Amino acid sequence: MNMRSIAKLAGVSLSTVSKAFSGSREISEQTRQKIFAIAKEQGLYDIYNKNKFEKKVIAVICPEVGNEFYTKIIQHLDQEIKKRNGIMLMSINNFNAEITNELITYYTAYCHVDGIICICPKTNLVNPSLIPGVVIFEGSRRTFDGWTFVRTDMYSSIKEAVFKLKELGHTDIGFACEDTTHGKLDDFKRAMRNASLPLRAEWISKTRKRFEDGGEMIANEWIDSGRLPTAVIVSNDYKAMGMINAFKKRGVRVPEDISVIGMDDIKLSASFEPSLSSIRVNYDEVCKKSVEIITKKIDNQYYNPLTDTFVSTKLIIRDSICERRKENV
Repeated sequence: MNMRSIAKLAGVSLSTVSKAFSGSREISEQTRQKIFAIAKEQGLYDIYNKNKFEKKVIAVICPEVGNEFYTKIIQHLDQEIKKRNGIMLMSINNFNAEITNELITYYTAYCHVDGIICICPKTNLVNPSLIPGVVIFEGSRRTFDGWTFVRTDMYSSIKEAVFKLKELGHTDIGFACEDTTHGKLDDFKRAMRNASLPLRAEWISKTRKRFEDGGEMIANEWIDSGRLPTAVIVSNDYKAMGMINAFKKRGVRVPEDISVIGMDDIKLSASFEPSLSSIRVNYDEVCKKSVEIITKKIDNQYYNPLTDTFVSTKLIIRDSICERRKENV
């Protein structure tokens, strides 16, 4: 059920229903009350009633807060929502699809928020047509009908990283990530194909372990196998730092023996030893665009961008990569 269903049951146009909920004086009070009565019967009154709390209430569903990447997004979203006279509610889904859908149902049916911003969902979202929604997503395209996407263009920077490593003489390039970063892995494979470089299964590793622990585990597995790639791109800086720490402990030099590039460019990346090359995300622009779109969707039920909004990323070169050494050729 949606606003169109209310219009059909009331025997009026869709625009009349919209005007009733927006408080327009163009329709009679009798018509307004008839529309409200039907909406209440169908359980839709609180969803569309705009005479509620004076500020826009926007719920943000975030995977975690222990990661600087997500912490920055949450901080920037809060700032942007406040600029538009709104209030942010925030919940954590721990990368769990079932929890994500439970939270969406809760915010929609019980909290009656004005809109939802969901960061990196893993599955189809429930009841997307009942409330304005925006998804912040990175990597390859996913489809969620009824929701608008603001996506970080990771592919362009991953491709730049692959070609930079190739320019430095690296042809054996690995990729380390977590189970939740399928999009980045897809982008890496696509970039390697475009660079005409071989994809070797033994150097594409995924792990459920988070942060530095996951990186250390992958690095040790590679070392124990007896053969390392000469370069690796890692799905986030924490994991990249964990790999570098493990390499140091096992006598593998970075970047002399293996070059390392991370993602997210967290604050520690520049001061790490060696300083970590990384792909920087424009947090401010991602959040600005997301809140701008969700606000427009809240104010105008017919507003729906026809295409995804892309925000650029940038490859930052530091000391963790170098030219491939002759002894590694």
